[in-house]
Amino acid sequence: MPEEVARVVALAWGAEAAPQRGPKRELSLERIVEAAIGIADAEGLQAVTMQRVAKTFGYTTMAMYRYVANKDDLHQLMVDAATRGAIAVDDEDWRLGLRQLCDYLLETYRRHPWVLDIPASSESLLMPAQVRVADTALRAMRTLPVSHEERLLLLMHLSTFVRGHAALLRELANSGEGVSEATRTLLREAVSAGGYPDLAPLIESGAYFGAPEDAPMTAEEAEQDFAAGLRIWLDGIASVHCGPDRDGEAPQTAEPKTPEAALAAVEHELEAAAALRKATQRRVRELEKREAELRKRREAAKEAVKSAARVRKQSPESG
Repeated sequence: MPEEVARVVALAWGAEAAPQRGPKRELSLERIVEAAIGIADAEGLQAVTMQRVAKTFGYTTMAMYRYVANKDDLHQLMVDAATRGAIAVDDEDWRLGLRQLCDYLLETYRRHPWVLDIPASSESLLMPAQVRVADTALRAMRTLPVSHEERLLLLMHLSTFVRGHAALLRELANSGEGVSEATRTLLREAVSAGGYPDLAPLIESGAYFGAPEDAPMTAEEAEQDFAAGLRIWLDGIASVHCGPDRDGEAPQTAEPKTPEAALAAVEHELEAAAALRKATQRRVRELEKREAELRKRREAAKEAVKSAARVRKQSPESG
């Protein structure tokens, strides 16, 4: 087992000192990572090279290597920075808390789709953002009667589900088109010939092909699919871990060992509670706006019903 801390992990946690020799103050690890993320967001991960990032600041490629050992380390630091942020989760309702966490992760993939092109590694799981995600997940599962080890297992599977869903959505979006009617007809004829008795109804109805060729999946439909899949996961967790045959108790969080640690823990709790309050207030405003829009649509629908009734009443055929 290696005795030294991996340099990229030390860099992410700020434990690796900045180079004593090198470019002027305007260059820093944070700025390098920020510039790399900007390039990836605009042009994709393949556009991120040490040379390209150096050119952003007007420095040579060698200047980058004083801060980051190689492009792989830069990629890991980019993922860590892109995943950082306040994650508001409920800590009294584990289902709601996990939904909020999964929504946050999915939104991260939407904002930075290039993250999907960077393979996960053992080092990436030890970096600040991923440690924060793990801490937040355990916070969301405070009321779930499973051990810490089981919670980590659930987090791994849920993270895999979210990443897989995000990757599928990106692939479908990049395909640029749905399944043509000619292809649908071919599949219907091939399946109807026999050999696929359980799939045939889905092929015939068109459900197997997804959205029509001229009507690609909307953001709302994608969100509904994600919510449906996540609900199945959460129902499964509830069935296994919260059923009548399960009498376990949620493990307690560890008590801070020092006054300084206790202060840090309280500050974190306060920050998390404030983030949840702000997210809840934002959601309430969204629902109020949606409710107002629906009320307008209801009034318009009522007027349409009255108008249709008047037309029928005035129609000669009605007499």
